Amino acid sequence: MEDTSPEIKAIYRRIIMARSEEERFIMCAEMFESARTIALAAMPKNLSVADQKRFIYERTYGELLPDDFPLE
Repeated sequence: MEDTSPEIKAIYRRIIMARSEEERFIMCAEMFESARTIALAAMPKNLSVADQKRFIYERTYGELLPDDFPLE
């Protein structure tokens, strides 16, 4: 769904790009951490450590964790 007008997108982009690279990086890191916190809250209880890692990966990246990915 696309409900933001091109004019508003341009204003938002100008506001964001007016920040320093460091500020933009910090914003991104904070958003990533918030998304991870939400994923952790949705994680089923009693998962093994490996299954917890798999769950977080799949929620974060929207794809299955590769079979050859080391979980330890």
